Amino acid sequence: MREGVNPEKFKDERNVQKFHRIIVPIFIPNSQEEYYKGSFEVVKTCLTSLSKTINYETTAITIINNASSPIVTEFLTSCLNLGLIDKLISYSENRGKVYTVFAEARGSYESFITIADADVLFFEGWESAVFDIYKTFPKSGVVSPLPLQNLAFNKNNSVFFDNFLSNKIRYEKVVSDKDCELFLKGMGNTALLKRNNRTYSWKEKQYFLKKKVNAVLGAGHFVATYRKEVFKANLPFPVWKFKNGFEDLYLDEPTDKFGWYRLSTSKSFAYHLGNRVDNISENMTFEGIRKLDKNIFAEIDTPQKSKVPYSIKKYFFRVLKKFWKL
Repeated sequence: MREGVNPEKFKDERNVQKFHRIIVPIFIPNSQEEYYKGSFEVVKTCLTSLSKTINYETTAITIINNASSPIVTEFLTSCLNLGLIDKLISYSENRGKVYTVFAEARGSYESFITIADADVLFFEGWESAVFDIYKTFPKSGVVSPLPLQNLAFNKNNSVFFDNFLSNKIRYEKVVSDKDCELFLKGMGNTALLKRNNRTYSWKEKQYFLKKKVNAVLGAGHFVATYRKEVFKANLPFPVWKFKNGFEDLYLDEPTDKFGWYRLSTSKSFAYHLGNRVDNISENMTFEGIRKLDKNIFAEIDTPQKSKVPYSIKKYFFRVLKKFWKL
């Protein structure tokens, strides 16, 4: 039987409410296979850049260890012990990205959730840039910290439905050539910004919303910040660990169905490393500047969900894209 009283009851300690949680799933089974040889260095670079660029007063990091190798697991445990991350979740097998991310995001108290692959290099000021867009464009539902103009049409029916006929969507060059080249270098695919049968490529012109802050239409999967409500959507159990289109179904479509926008910054605040560290990360320095101001969250409202049927928005965009030749 129990003897005495649990001393924890007398400590009168409080939990600290934060506003932003970053979730990074990691899977590195070994360092022998060619594909994974450089992955451990990439993960260390990713987590170092995160720890140097976030405001720990507002932001917490969750790492999901999808049954990585012992050396990677030991490193992640050391990050937890050093206080660089807030939470470490370990699985006995690789459950994939959607399953693990949703399990964590749905149980989080923070209002905003960033999902990032473990091969992202974060630049100083990325949090501020993302939340400046949320503040400026209240119907933002997901924001990526680098311009992803080539994804402007992907599950973005709502932004065109709300803004196109009122001429609020601009089509000009707002993303610099330097940022375009940085994106292409990181993705390793020079064709991503080409547009067949169109006058201008994605490098030459982009769709964007213009106010004090410019927001490029389009957001991606490898790093993006979501409103927590996106993870409350009524979705089926993710049966498959890996399946093409899964992230569209679980992350992209709910945002659009709510009537919210998929946007990105007009400048690069993140870089896709892939599975090798390159000169971009090797030359990166951090000065501890441009950290997120915690007061900004009081200025960001949660938008109402759209009452217009999603089918109408999808039909409108199909017609718009065809006849206006977007």
